[in-house]
Amino acid sequence: MKRYNSIELLRFLTSLSVLLYHYRHFYYPLNFLSDQNYSTFKNDLPFSFVASLFYEFGFYGVHVFYTISGFVFAYVYLSSTKVSSFKQYSVNRFARLYPLHFITLIYVASFQILYMIDYGNFQLGYINDLYHFFLQIFFISAWGFENGNSFNAPIWSVSVEIGIYILFFLLLNIIKKYNFLFLIIFSIILIIIDKSEIFQTLFIECARLFFSGIIIYYIYERFITKKILFFLSSFLLLFIAFIGNFKTYVFCPGILMMFLSFENNIKSFQIKNIFSKLGNMTYSLYLMHVPVQLTIILLINKLNIGFDVFGSGYFFFFYFILLFIISQTIFIFYEKPLNNSIRKFFLKKN
Repeated sequence: MKRYNSIELLRFLTSLSVLLYHYRHFYYPLNFLSDQNYSTFKNDLPFSFVASLFYEFGFYGVHVFYTISGFVFAYVYLSSTKVSSFKQYSVNRFARLYPLHFITLIYVASFQILYMIDYGNFQLGYINDLYHFFLQIFFISAWGFENGNSFNAPIWSVSVEIGIYILFFLLLNIIKKYNFLFLIIFSIILIIIDKSEIFQTLFIECARLFFSGIIIYYIYERFITKKILFFLSSFLLLFIAFIGNFKTYVFCPGILMMFLSFENNIKSFQIKNIFSKLGNMTYSLYLMHVPVQLTIILLINKLNIGFDVFGSGYFFFFYFILLFIISQTIFIFYEKPLNNSIRKFFLKKN
């Protein structure tokens, strides 16, 4: 199956954006665990003079990722005449997402106890009780049953996305039948609901971004020979987003279209291979960065090393290189083999 190299690069950059935003976690033991204290240490962050935009707004990477997911799902499920059963669809999603979620949940749950012993609270003020553990186990930690963040908190976005996956499958035949017209009407409805003061949820906000990615897929396929027009359209959307107080439902499609406009310019096999490897480690990077941060903070404390080390450029590069190595290793030796094994076991032909 074709891989969009520009999408692989964008996936990696969105995860990197979130990692930079979450670098602040290293400072929470000193500032009593709140984003409200960010102003007290933001100038101490390494390379803050060039990376401050990501330190403050890097969380928008998650929003862009939902748009990417919509585009990818449209390509995989709407460009094919082959019909996927719900079993095949759900097994593929489970095999891709659950194995790493499970081990990171167990790891973080264990290390949060050690963190509590050292600091008298959980990292980031999470609600780490048995009830929220079960919500995490069943991937429903962001479905409205929760009382706040818990354990490996970044998993909230994956929990929401699973709900969107279910919605997408339920609408799959309708989208195939009415395609662009239905998507436009449905997306407008989502935007109206999201902007209303009556019914605002993370699910609605993320769903409209996901379905905007599907719309972009249809547009991209129609204008595939008119890349200049596609590039100019993306530039216009980004311009509108910034002058309009950074509206995610305009910015996220704009940045995706911007990257797609360069898709056919990526010719080198070596470059394609690099982008593919970067894209592959995206999920590992996202789920592993909190466990790695937890471990480092606890080790720093045990070794009596001053917390000012977190402001060092050397530590900054050490942390990210370590995280990249761990993520790539986990993808190769854990994620990929287990993914294939689960699919073979549950989808084996009788």
